[in-house]
This record gives sequence, C-alpha cells and structure tokens, in this order.
Amino acid sequence: MASSKTFFSAKNLGDVFYQLKTIADLRVVAACTTFVEKPLPENSISVRDIQELKIIDKRERYIDLGAAVTLSEIEDLGEANIPHAVYSAIKTIANQRVRNLATIGGNICASDFKSTLYAPLLALDAKLEIHSENDSKFVALTRFEGFPEKTLLSKVRLPLEEWEVSVFERLGPRESLNELSAGFTFLANSQKNQISDLRIAMAGSFVFRDIDLENRLIGAHLPLSETAISNFLLEAEEAFEENTRGQKIEKILKRQFWNLVKYSLEKLT
Repeated sequence: MASSKTFFSAKNLGDVFYQLKTIADLRVVAACTTFVEKPLPENSISVRDIQELKIIDKRERYIDLGAAVTLSEIEDLGEANIPHAVYSAIKTIANQRVRNLATIGGNICASDFKSTLYAPLLALDAKLEIHSENDSKFVALTRFEGFPEKTLLSKVRLPLEEWEVSVFERLGPRESLNELSAGFTFLANSQKNQISDLRIAMAGSFVFRDIDLENRLIGAHLPLSETAISNFLLEAEEAFEENTRGQKIEKILKRQFWNLVKYSLEKLT
C-alpha cells in the first residue's frame, strides 16, 4: 500500500526553517511549470503564500523578485520594467491561467529540467538569494550548483542593463515541455562600432553558456563580415559539443542552436 503524503504550510520563513529542522525529509515546493509529472514527496511544505517571498523591489540597476512572485505579476510589470528576454520568455509559458499560479521560483528550481526562464536568467547574469535559517547570500546563476540542505530560494535579482540586440526563442511544443524543449537567449551591446558585450545561453535538459566563447567576439568591428560570422559559428558549434558532451541532447536542438546563433549574429551586420 502506498504511504500517505503530508503537506505542510507556512506563514513566514521562520515557520519554514523550524519545520525543516523538525520534520525528516521535508521538501520545499512551490507552484511551477515542469517537465514531467512527478508525485509530491512524502513530506512537503509550500512557500508560495509567504509574504516575505512575494516582494518586488525595483532599483536603478536591478530588480529583486521574490521567489513566490507569480509569472503573471512579473508580466504585469510590463516590458519597460523588466529585461526584454525575460518578458518574452514569460509570454511563451503555458497560458494566462497557469501564469497566474506559477512562480518564478518554481519555474527555475525544477530539478528534472531547466524551464523556460533559465536561459534568459543565465544570459543576464541573474543572481539567486539562497536563504538559510541564520543568513542569506546571493549566488550568480552561472555558478549555481544546487541548494545546500535546509535552504531555499528567497529572491531572484535581475540586472536591468539595456541590450541593443535581445533575442529569445522557445524551442519545442508550445503547450508543454519535453525532450525537444529548450530556451535560447542572445544578448549583445556595442560601443563605437565594436561589440562590447555578448551573451549566449541555452537550457532545457542541458545548460549551455561559455564565457570564453562570448569573449572571442568582444572588440569585433561592426558590421560583422560573413567570414567573421562563419568562423564564430564553427567555434560556437565546437563549444556547444564540448560543453554538452555526455548529455543526451536531441540532434535537432544542436542544429537549432547553430541556426539561432547565426540568426542573432546577422542582426549585428
């Protein structure tokens, strides 16, 4: 006979950490969009209604989004107040009813799959605030390797830098996530007709971002020549293969990566 499952709720972060200490194998959960249907763990606690996790705090250079802020609440901020790539990504997620329930924390914390927002957040150098009982710290998503025991995601910090070229594409079926699903993000800025910053990220059943690859085009003169684009595409293809070696990736996603990098670079010509 299947064992019964116990679902806990919390009014504040103090409640969460108390229960994490006192209840064995308690798992923090939040509303999310996920790759496959999975049963809830034996013991779980929801954090989606904790007010401390629902803050939206916009500053000059960044905006902090509490982990329990819904995708609809972020969408309602408008494209003028959040990065274009994030806004575009949210618009592709399911439908309005789902976005009214799903949270940013739930979207990016799924353990089995990197959901739609992961690629734009990775490209933007977003930071995650990891909260423990006694303190909290920000960790760059580029260096994130998982949550230590008895911690949770409390906040996502999004830089608000403007980008001259911002491309987001969602791959795979529109109404679901499967092995063909992935998000792609390309960002670029220039100064004095030279590329000053470049970001390329892709995520799904895998994660790709290669800063060394990006740096190879920093300082390149605009418009990019066909030769420069061809050479970079070869380097990007090699970097993608190297970074994702050993991971099961559908061949069509590798081709789509190449095509999207090419399409994005041509915007710089």
